[in-house]
Amino acid sequence: MNPPQTPSRRPRPIWVLAAASVLLAAGSWLGLAPSQAEAPSPATPPLVLVPAAAAASHAAASGEAMAHTCAACHGTNGQLGDEAFVPLAGLPHTQFVRTMQQFRSGERPSTLMGHVAQGFSDADLLAMGRFFEAIPPLPPPETPR
Repeated sequence: MNPPQTPSRRPRPIWVLAAASVLLAAGSWLGLAPSQAEAPSPATPPLVLVPAAAAASHAAASGEAMAHTCAACHGTNGQLGDEAFVPLAGLPHTQFVRTMQQFRSGERPSTLMGHVAQGFSDADLLAMGRFFEAIPPLPPPETPR
């Protein structure tokens, strides 16, 4: 039987050392300690506390942004001058939310609005409803005398 061979210490090629140096430098450049660079990301994001006023203004802004998806049929900001579609401006938010939930569930039949309503959560509908409620409706058109 042959005697066990002892591992020889071969010199490492210079490119291996250079690659290791680059990786360590990249980790420090990104602000990661070596232990952080190898650690998996946490399963849950950290909790961020937001003041109530900031959260409310974000909800209002997102309600306004989502409400613009209604403009093609219901007018800019829900203000509509003709009677082809229901104007949404000034509509109570509870009525808006209830109607959209009925479209989403199929309780209220429609060719288009059921598909539209499925794209929004209840929180989205509430934010949109509050936006439309705050917008004054257009005055009725004057009739010629």
